Amino acid sequence: MGLAFPEIRQKGWNALIKELGYGGATKFILLYEQGEGNYVENRKEILKGISLEKIKKEVLLKK
Repeated sequence: MGLAFPEIRQKGWNALIKELGYGGATKFILLYEQGEGNYVENRKEILKGISLEKIKKEVLLKK
């Protein structure tokens, strides 16, 4: 019997990390992950009505 999908995924991830490091492995995966939807339009909707000042204030409060 062959490996199950979770085992294949884990072994593959470990091989990528070994060869490329965490950052390189992540970049490699991102080359093949297309995602969904329209990022630009989604961001416009999410940020609609939020000012730059409000964003700055929230970022500074979380530090």
